[in-house]
Amino acid sequence: MNQGYLLLQTKNILLIAAALAVVIGVVVFRLNQEPAADPVATQGQSPKIKTPLPSGSVNSTDWDGPIPQTEGAPPPQFFGKDPLPLNMQGPPFERQANGNILKKDVANMLTDLNDPNQDPVEDIQILNSAVGAYRRIFRENPIAGENREVVEALTGKNPYQLMLIDPSHPAINADGELVDRWKVPYRFHPISRDHMEIQSAGQDKQFGTGDDVMVEEPVEFGNSTNSEEGEG
Repeated sequence: MNQGYLLLQTKNILLIAAALAVVIGVVVFRLNQEPAADPVATQGQSPKIKTPLPSGSVNSTDWDGPIPQTEGAPPPQFFGKDPLPLNMQGPPFERQANGNILKKDVANMLTDLNDPNQDPVEDIQILNSAVGAYRRIFRENPIAGENREVVEALTGKNPYQLMLIDPSHPAINADGELVDRWKVPYRFHPISRDHMEIQSAGQDKQFGTGDDVMVEEPVEFGNSTNSEEGEG
């Protein structure tokens, strides 16, 4: 009887072992069918692909990576588009000692700003042209539109570190504002991303009087006139 009992127990143990082997096999099979978990994604983060920076200056546009950003400068977007790609390795661009790049054709045009030998209306037209050049490159007006912020944008605080006016220009006062020939800061009023209204107080130095100087700037909708052909 003892032998029969031992045989029965042995059979039971073998059956249990076989069942366990089957269960383990099923579990291993299912684990092999599931994709491996991404160790970065399991930490609640999306995998990031690093794009190498271009060799040399971060201002180079001869590469296909993201546009480098100047520290503290908001990235401009015009209807969701990036600034115009430019090759700034030669004229009309000139690299400065501080790393900024001067756009000489616009800067040279601005040397006539507040020239006493020309009409004050021409001063507004010159500024309209400078702001228009900025808008064609960055596809929007300088952010905010306050005088000092416009000057900052035009003197290098932008993603390309591009200067359209020399910071030492005599029309820029000690407070970093562009002033008219009567030393009164110009008013910059952004009507939209496409339209900037610029106004001088005129000879009486008071805004809202009959001698105020303002030129109606043509509106540039969308990207239809926002191409800087020949800049690259």
